[in-house]
Amino acid sequence: MPGLPGTQPAPDPRDGRRLALVVATTRYADTSLRQLRAPARDAVDLRDLLADPQVGGFAVTSVVDGTAQQIRLSVEEFLTGRSLDDLLVVYLSCHGLVDLRRRLYFAATDTLKNRLAATGVEAQWLLDQLDDCRARRQVVILDCCFSGAFAHGAKGGDADLALGERFHGQGRGRVVLTASRGSEYSFEGEPVPGSAMPGSVFTSALVAGIRSGAADNDHDGYISVDDAYAYAFDHIRAADVQQTPQRWLYGAEGTILLARSPAGITITPADVPEALRAGLDSSHPAIRLGAVAALGEWLADDDPARVLAARQALRQVADTDIPRVATAAQTLLDPPQSQPSPRHGTPGTETETPAPGTAHRWRRLWPFGRASRSLPAQPAEGATRGPSRPAVTAWSRRRRLVYAAAAALVVAAAGAAVTALILDRGGPSGQAGPPAGSEITAAEPWRLFVTNTTDDGCGVTVTNTDTGDPKVFANIWGEQQFQMQATGTFRWEADDPGCLVVKHSGPGNATLPFSADADTGDTDVFAAPKAPGKVVVQVKEFNSYGTCTFELLDAADGRRVDVGTVNQGDDPRLRLDPNGRTHVYLARWSGCTIQVSPQP
Repeated sequence: MPGLPGTQPAPDPRDGRRLALVVATTRYADTSLRQLRAPARDAVDLRDLLADPQVGGFAVTSVVDGTAQQIRLSVEEFLTGRSLDDLLVVYLSCHGLVDLRRRLYFAATDTLKNRLAATGVEAQWLLDQLDDCRARRQVVILDCCFSGAFAHGAKGGDADLALGERFHGQGRGRVVLTASRGSEYSFEGEPVPGSAMPGSVFTSALVAGIRSGAADNDHDGYISVDDAYAYAFDHIRAADVQQTPQRWLYGAEGTILLARSPAGITITPADVPEALRAGLDSSHPAIRLGAVAALGEWLADDDPARVLAARQALRQVADTDIPRVATAAQTLLDPPQSQPSPRHGTPGTETETPAPGTAHRWRRLWPFGRASRSLPAQPAEGATRGPSRPAVTAWSRRRRLVYAAAAALVVAAAGAAVTALILDRGGPSGQAGPPAGSEITAAEPWRLFVTNTTDDGCGVTVTNTDTGDPKVFANIWGEQQFQMQATGTFRWEADDPGCLVVKHSGPGNATLPFSADADTGDTDVFAAPKAPGKVVVQVKEFNSYGTCTFELLDAADGRRVDVGTVNQGDDPRLRLDPNGRTHVYLARWSGCTIQVSPQP
């Protein structure tokens, strides 16, 4: 009889570079356009999900509250120089408007309803850019409403816009998703006192379906664009919201994979042969050791059902058998890593430890081990790409040798205690490499300090070994730190050997006023001004997009207490309300140099 079902992460799709542009507009200079709450929340949620190397694996560019010129420049830069195999996602959340000739425009912060041609972003212009782009797979997501009335809780727009016709174009492999029909509203979530600002109904449904894995209808470990749309459609209709998401396909061939499901692939363990089961049940320890060695060979199999069956059987042996046999089973389940070299330091010291070595960032590591599994943000242009499902890699072949060697030692140890197995856990290139991450123990709040020594962004996943909850830090450049409130034991895993990780004790202690450079991660914790005081963030140097978004978080639990955006040309000072918190910090922001000071 097979054991209980298990799960494994879906392998890397290996489907080319994955790039996304997230555009959201909440503030409008034109007083006839209602200010929107949801786009800021939508932009953060969708950006983080798409950039997560374990889920979307996209390199994400965000433009929040940009002017029409900034949005047009961002779109053109994003679509230029792409290759045929690139997967592009373009997302817009804003007001939709039409002029007297029924031409559709997307509203920017400086858009004027009576000057749309000069101040709006015309849909036809966006379509022309998409047609000129070489990428054969394009996904356009529009969370805008295009109805003729303004209602409480709805994003306003004008007239039925026939989106399907307007975004047909001549492009191949284009999928267009919209939040509602042309005659319906696209609703924002209602704010709940004491809770974070909600996103829009449509984007929230998309994010929830992907983040939970519920959108993976066929449980293959992947969430396609169709899967995500179907989940959002069903979710919105079940919620009895008066909007109907729409989808149009133009020249699309095959399935476009939007993300890997965090829930993974459901695996049913294979049946263990009766002869092998009899060996495990034998009254002779030497025979049981032989059966354990045979199960060790299953661990190197390409069939995940056999691997799961072997791990479950070995776990039972490790938990219930006599020490001699149990030790052999445990050795196969968790082969010890090679001894650290002097550069990795000694136990109890805080040293920089590289991630596992690898010659190619797109890789498949065995799903039941402890090695990191990730989609790279952006493989090199022209890199050789594999099939839609990964083949057996050099790492898999090396893995077979590891488990074969372990099994041989188990057999040789029949009648004697198996005490240790020292392995060379090198990377897929075959070179000896450092261990696959490391463990960190923290008895108080701490900071994760990451140094990227490569020419590309890297990512780090930190998993709480007690709860199994992972925390992902993607697209890290230079040196950045991240506040960690949880205590206990954590395992970190990086997707590149040039991603160096150090634990810094405590949350830091900044004193207002202070300055912070761009792209340095979270600030140290600082004491918040007493009510009704505010935290003033003044931008000294803007990023290339001329817009900077800042989040103020509670030092005690990492929850957001306020958020805001500064645009180039406006007042460079942003006032954030601590809302009664005594100690706070600014979360990671992008590309802006700032001065932080108190306002009594």
